[in-house]
Amino acid sequence: MASYGQSNPEQAKKLLDSMQNDLRTLSAECKRRNPDIKEAAETVQVKLRTISTKSEDIIAGLLPLSVEIIQPFVMGCDTKNPKLLPLCLVAVQRMISHEAISTAAADIIIGMLWRLMEAGLEELKLLQTAILLLTINSVVQHDTLAKALVLCFRLHFTKDSTTINTAAAAIKQLVSAIFDRVVLEDKIPTTEPKETVNIEQLKAGSRTPPSSLRPCAGDAYLLFQDLCQLVNADQPFWLTGMTEMTRTFGLELLEAVLVGYPQIFTKHEEFSFMVKERVCPLVIKLFSPSLKYRQGLPPAPSPAPVEKPFFPIVMRLLRIVAVLIKNYYPLLVSAGGYSAVRNL
Repeated sequence: MASYGQSNPEQAKKLLDSMQNDLRTLSAECKRRNPDIKEAAETVQVKLRTISTKSEDIIAGLLPLSVEIIQPFVMGCDTKNPKLLPLCLVAVQRMISHEAISTAAADIIIGMLWRLMEAGLEELKLLQTAILLLTINSVVQHDTLAKALVLCFRLHFTKDSTTINTAAAAIKQLVSAIFDRVVLEDKIPTTEPKETVNIEQLKAGSRTPPSSLRPCAGDAYLLFQDLCQLVNADQPFWLTGMTEMTRTFGLELLEAVLVGYPQIFTKHEEFSFMVKERVCPLVIKLFSPSLKYRQGLPPAPSPAPVEKPFFPIVMRLLRIVAVLIKNYYPLLVSAGGYSAVRNL
């Protein structure tokens, strides 16, 4: 993907000028209390001037130095100073928007966002930054991607209603973005022979993707696997650090993926397995009238009276069943899938 700066040299020059202004402001603000940040900012200013004079492609010049360039802003965020935080986060967002962030720099940014999340600071700006970082391109992958998603999930379960709603929208957008990557990846020809799918490995579950999948598909597989785990009230394999999850939200995410990306589930045997061996049994289990679905309720005394499922859960389950029948019927009636359809 061509970067914004490469196709727009004037915009890249504006980015450089804005970064210089941000660094000057940061240096002035940190002159007394944070001399280490002041020194780091001044060092980066020199590097930016060098890039400006020697690099025809400014973004290409910024990328290999992006770890050093973001360092003063990361240090500024780590002070948790309310005066520095907005300045530093906006500067980081600006670099992300111009695709001037390397994989290593992205890892550092996610770590910074995580620390701010744990401190309960600038929650909306954290979500904005995470969305930019994960949707502008595919620089964030694998464990770093999982950490960014967990960050958004945890912000979804804060006490502030605005943050909760914004995080919910962010998570839905990011889940779609991760599966969009798979669609694009599938369009890229590969000469490598496809490995045989290890069904036993799929049954066991893992924090590492099946070796038969390419990188973006592997991330999407792990995400879908963990959504099934969480809805089933099991511990996730990949999304480590999750502290809370509701079945209603999890079912909404599963439905969105099943509705939006049937081509992925029919193309890849690993994803087909998830539909037949994870989603269908999960739906059947949650439809069982002998289970309690309202989260947080104490267990019923034994023998428990028969109880109807919690309405919000049933509504979402019915929508998933409709999607399975509409989009996945041929898959489910194939070998090994007939019993799932019959039970549904």
